[in-house]
Amino acid sequence: MGLRELKKTKTRKMISDLATRLFIEKGYAEVTTAEIARLAEVSVPTLFNYFPTKETLVFDEEAEREEKLIAAVTSREPGVSILDALHEHFSSSIALSPEKLKHFSTFKKLIDTTPELSGYAKQMWMRYEQSLATVLQKEAENKIQKVEAEAIAHFILDSFHRALKTSTPKTSLNTLFKLLKEGWKE
Repeated sequence: MGLRELKKTKTRKMISDLATRLFIEKGYAEVTTAEIARLAEVSVPTLFNYFPTKETLVFDEEAEREEKLIAAVTSREPGVSILDALHEHFSSSIALSPEKLKHFSTFKKLIDTTPELSGYAKQMWMRYEQSLATVLQKEAENKIQKVEAEAIAHFILDSFHRALKTSTPKTSLNTLFKLLKEGWKE
């Protein structure tokens, strides 16, 4: 990455961090893009060059997260199952580290209590679900139908979200992935 791209990346991260902090402190509706631009020392058009919508200020890593999710499947070591690769991907997630859980719960509260952000998050996760379903269909040893891939992708992503809502996210994630891997035995 060249110096110019590095500077753009740092500026983008700084703007997003600033905006997220302001949204948490004041409330999403109370913070304007003009205020964010002023505090970040950029013009409003520059702000919108980095972030096309106010919601994308909060979800600044959405493309990278999707790429990492797909890479967990496509770049897994030979002999590693898709579920094991995804389990490892989510287990190593920064959101699951104890020092980050408090920050994550504050961030999650912002999203859950802001209709614009929760709607955006749902659309983003639906896109991730479709991307994951597509790669599952291509990578699965035993060929699966589109509807099966979509359901499996949904369950995988939902397992991660459900685990994050518990007091023991890693244990919960392990339990849910075991259920995915072994199936439900009545």
